[in-house]
Order: sequence, then C-alpha cells, then structure tokens
Amino acid sequence: MLFTIPDLGALGFLLFLPLILAAVYWIIALLLCIWVYKDAKKRDMNAAVWLLIVLVTGCIGCIIYLVVRD
Repeated sequence: MLFTIPDLGALGFLLFLPLILAAVYWIIALLLCIWVYKDAKKRDMNAAVWLLIVLVTGCIGCIIYLVVRD
C-alpha cells in the first residue's frame, strides 16, 4: 500500500507560505549578520559585539551599525 499525499491546491500553498517567508527572512538575516561581521572586522571595530547586536535587533541593529561605523 502506497501512501499518497492529497492535493491541497491553494490551501497547500497557504499552509507553506509562512514557512517559505520564515526561511527567506532567516537567510537574509544570516547574510546580513555575516556582512556586518566582515565589515566591522575590516574597519577594526569590535566585530563580535556588532554581530550580536544585529542578531538580537535585526534590521534596526544594521541601521545603527551603518550610522555608527567609521
């Protein structure tokens, strides 16, 4: 007996949409953190602190970093 997945149509898309959006958000956040870390290290700033700030605060931390950086 084979297990078949029922065709959910538009409902299936709506069920997976939050998962897709969450994955995209976390990928962008991760790339943003990597960029801030590398840029802060290149500018001889405390890269680990800026990494934590951006991890905790997200885009707000990135905006603060862009204003404060040398």
